[in-house]
Amino acid sequence: MKSILFSSLLVLTTAATSAQRGPELQNDRIVATADGTGITLSDIRRQIDPNMSQLRAGAKNDAELKKAILNAEEEVLNSIADRLLVIAEFRASTSGLPASYIDTNIEETIRRDFNGDRNRFVASLRAAGTTPLAHRKRIEENIIFDYMVNQIRRDAWDVNPGKILEYYEKNKADFVRKEQAKLRQITITQGAAEKPEEAAARAAAFADALRHPEKIAATLERFKVTGKPITGTPTFADVAMRVSTDDYASKGGDAGWRDLEDLNEIVTAKLRAMKVGEVSDPLKFDVGSTPIYVIVSQEATRPKGFSDVNDPEVMVAIENKVRQINMNIAVKRWLEDLRAKHYVEAQPQ
Repeated sequence: MKSILFSSLLVLTTAATSAQRGPELQNDRIVATADGTGITLSDIRRQIDPNMSQLRAGAKNDAELKKAILNAEEEVLNSIADRLLVIAEFRASTSGLPASYIDTNIEETIRRDFNGDRNRFVASLRAAGTTPLAHRKRIEENIIFDYMVNQIRRDAWDVNPGKILEYYEKNKADFVRKEQAKLRQITITQGAAEKPEEAAARAAAFADALRHPEKIAATLERFKVTGKPITGTPTFADVAMRVSTDDYASKGGDAGWRDLEDLNEIVTAKLRAMKVGEVSDPLKFDVGSTPIYVIVSQEATRPKGFSDVNDPEVMVAIENKVRQINMNIAVKRWLEDLRAKHYVEAQPQ
């Protein structure tokens, strides 16, 4: 089968492009074919035009703009041709896509975007300059393309431990870790009917109870804190879920691993002075008209250095990166094979 480099096609199709598209580009024509299906100038323009303002903004002069447009048109032409080849490969290897797949997709669109009103849906197609039949064809091709590409990606999904370690060693600079602390916190705000000194006393009482868990139940009762009965020895998390007013309350005050340099200076100084497992005094912060009090507990610390490759978070991050790389390589090679297998040709001007 004959295959022509797409960059060569553009020499034939877009050489006349300039900062303001010349009148010769106003006449639509086929600029290339992929497996017998034509690709027109309007196909390319349709995808380029929405990005023209961005291309203009990024160009310092007409020459740069022309180059940016040529690069964009090459990318679009490649993308359209690849899409046509993928669809051609599907049609050559199977009996076709079940109509129910397309019907379900369209019905879901009507239900979700048009409140089930088919007439509104059809009217929107007309306003966009298309027809239900053309829309159906586009949906069919979208489903086919996504299915075929996902099949290739699925084959490249698995990542073995050796690849994770290899990526870590080659990109170790990306895994420099700052000094960190794993902490929980409770934020106590002054109640509407509470005096400032009463809010301060309440925060101090909970800080003391957290250091002496046997006092927690009585302290909760003293301040009329309701909630599901606590089974076993009460914990910092139990108190946080019932007392704290910040976004971490639902997670038992768990703020996770935090870079110390990103925290408030008062909190950072307190954490550096605390031992793991200790509970701080209430830290007062004046926010607005009333102060808030924050109680922190340091569960673990990590010094500045490289993150451990065996850290679950690091392993997941690397696995995702390697998987994405593998999938991109697999799709690229597959598309190269399709280009060699199917017929792609530039059309003379």
